[in-house]
Amino acid sequence: MTTVTIFRQNGRIAGFSAKGHTGFAEAGEDIVCSAVSAITQTAVLGLTEVLKLSAAVSVHDAKLSCMLEKDIADIDWQKAELILETMALGLRSIADSYGDYIKIIEREV
Repeated sequence: MTTVTIFRQNGRIAGFSAKGHTGFAEAGEDIVCSAVSAITQTAVLGLTEVLKLSAAVSVHDAKLSCMLEKDIADIDWQKAELILETMALGLRSIADSYGDYIKIIEREV
């Protein structure tokens, strides 16, 4: 199962981590794992390449994590929030269809 933890700060998404393989199918054929990877990696690219925000990003042993810097301007928070809330919506949609393979946790930090 893949576990995605969404970290919120004062209600806004400040980052996330995604770890584990869904187990829906064998590696290379797992559509659920591919969808989760595509959505989370695209969110990271949106934050770092499109918005040019500074974020702590780590990829290690089937785990992707991304945390925004704490001192970003409010306008940048608003832009980042659009990307990260869209990511969360996409992940919830996958969980609605494939709930046995993905778990989403939200935590206030």
